[in-house]
Parts: sequence; structure tokens; C-alpha cells
Amino acid sequence: MNHKTTILPLAMAAAVALAACSGPKPEQLTSCTENPVAKEFLETASYPDGDYSESAMPGFDTLKTAFRKDQPSPITVRWNAPKNPLKDVRLVVSCGKKLTDTLFCIPVDPGADSALVYNLVPGKECAFRVCGLDGKGKEVVLSRGTLQAEGPLRMIYTDALNNVRDLGGWKTADGKTIRYGLIFRGGQLNRQTPPSERDIDLFKRVLGIRNDVDLRWDSELDGGTPDDPSDDLYFTPLGEGVEYVHMPVNLYALGQADTTQWNNLLNHMLDKAIAGEPSYVHCAAGADRTGTTCFLLEGVLGVTEESLAKDYELTSFSIYGRRTRNDANSYRHMVTYLLSREGETLRDKFENYFTEYIGISAEKIEAFRAAMLE
Repeated sequence: MNHKTTILPLAMAAAVALAACSGPKPEQLTSCTENPVAKEFLETASYPDGDYSESAMPGFDTLKTAFRKDQPSPITVRWNAPKNPLKDVRLVVSCGKKLTDTLFCIPVDPGADSALVYNLVPGKECAFRVCGLDGKGKEVVLSRGTLQAEGPLRMIYTDALNNVRDLGGWKTADGKTIRYGLIFRGGQLNRQTPPSERDIDLFKRVLGIRNDVDLRWDSELDGGTPDDPSDDLYFTPLGEGVEYVHMPVNLYALGQADTTQWNNLLNHMLDKAIAGEPSYVHCAAGADRTGTTCFLLEGVLGVTEESLAKDYELTSFSIYGRRTRNDANSYRHMVTYLLSREGETLRDKFENYFTEYIGISAEKIEAFRAAMLE
């Protein structure tokens, strides 16, 4: 059977009540939304602590696929297309406590019999309806029920951006899990392809981003025209309601003498997470400076040594190229330095780095853990 599918990456806000739709027997749709190649990598790669001689990434990142490996798999909603096409067909998804808390409301082609839904929070059940109007203006329900994404890795589907994912889902050594929705990482927002209107809606309304944390250097943001800042990139394309902060850092340079950069950045990231304000942290590729930042944030939360390396290596699935844990000039150099810090456990070593080297208080670290872990 040939299916005509509407791809629904994200929604523009709409005041449509799910309660207005009723009809067919509700369906319960549960699907793993992890990218299948990334999922296989995470499940099969096995890294012993302290041994950084090898990486399992080569072979995974070069695998030819019909889909992007830095984006998630969708949940497919299907229905029987009516013989007489309906008007104003739409898929409405609500993930709030009320049916009127519309997350997605997206127009669907009248001839479509399926749609792809992305970017739900794993483990969170959402209600959905597919509705349209018949020739008399009466609302007809084509499908309804619940959706639930499974799989801890939460890559983010966008129209124009690269290497975007949620820090949530990673396990700590003591069995806790990083909460979804507080810190997102990825590539730059405003040099290559700018975000689409749907991407901006995704970041601001669906993901709730309130802070654009830009790690790029001045040389990447200066427009090149002396005394004319009009073509500079010291701003966020996400618009009103999102705070832009420029906090350049050096990649993998954890032991540098001047700790001002890291003190400013890490204090800012911890403060925003403690306040419950979601941040998007990025450099150009979301790989090296962003990878270093997320390595520190995840490490002080207590993420295992193996998982820290795997999250770093996931960038290899993006357009920005391979990043491996055994590279002596990047990740291996960075983790070797952290392992040399005092502390009985890996988390203790990260905390020692934060408190004794960077100058962040133990009280703030505990507040950060309370905000980020469940």
C-alpha cells in the first residue's frame, strides 16, 4: 500500500482544544525514537574505565543511510483516509495536564493517511487527535489516542540546524538520571543556515529555551567590516524572550592558568539550570568547545566514565565529522587531566576541579544536582 505522508517536525502554536475531537477507538502508540545507528553504537560500544586506546565509532559514522544520523526517529501516526477528502485536517498533540495544552497543531495534507511526529520527551505520554471538517463543516475524527517516545537518547529534529540534542537521559554512577529539558547542546544558530520559523518555534515554545549560550570566538562573530557592527553575529536569532550571552572558551583546555572563562561559563550554566531556565549551549559545530562544556557538566553530575565518552562521540554522526575518545589531542587529553584530580570517585574528581580549580562552591554544585537529577 502506498502511503502519502506529511512530515511534522514541529508546530506553530494554535489554540485548538483536543476536547473538541471525539470518535474512533483510542490508540496507544509507543515507539523508540532513538536514531537506529546511534542506538546500536550506544548499545554495542564497551569502554573500560581508564583505557583510552580505542574507539568503537569508526564504521558507525561512515555507515551509509537514507536518514541523517544526528536526528531522531519519528513516531508514525496512521489513519484511514476518508473517501471524501476533509478540509482543515490537522494533527493536534497535547502533552500537558489539560487537553487544551496544545503542543503541536499542524496542518495535514487532505490526502495523507499518516504523519511523523518528532521531539517528544521520552517516557512522557501525550494525547493526540487527527481531525478535519466534512462538507457540512462538521468535525470528523480520523484517529486519536496517546503517543509515547521511548529510548533515553533525545536527539532533536530541526529543519536547518545540526547536532542538536538534550543532555537529559544519561545515567549517573549512583543510578540517577539527568532530567530532560534543561540543557540542550548543538551547532551554531546564525552563521551557516539560519533556523527556520518552525525551528524557532521549537526552541522557544516546545523546548522552552530561554538562554542562548554562545561559546564561539570573536573571530567567528565579527562581520569583517571595521567600525560597522551591523554584520556582526553577537545576537540570538531566536528573538525576544531569549537571553543571549557570549562566553568564549578554549577547547579541551581544562588546565589553563586563567580560569576566568570557565568560572564565568560554568557559574552561568549552573545558575540557569538551578533557576529552571532551559539553555542552548553551542559553539560552531557543537563538538569541541560544546563537548568540553558538556563533559564538565555531566561529569560533576556523576555520569559514568563510559557514558561521558559516548556522548562526546555522538557528534561524529553530524556533518561536523568524527570525534573519538582516543584522540590524544582532544578528548583523551581532557579526560586524562580530570582523572589526575583528587577524589575517590570520578564525580569527586570533577567536583574537585569545580571547587578547587574553577572556584565554584560545593553548595552551588549540590543545588545544580538537585535541579538536574531525578
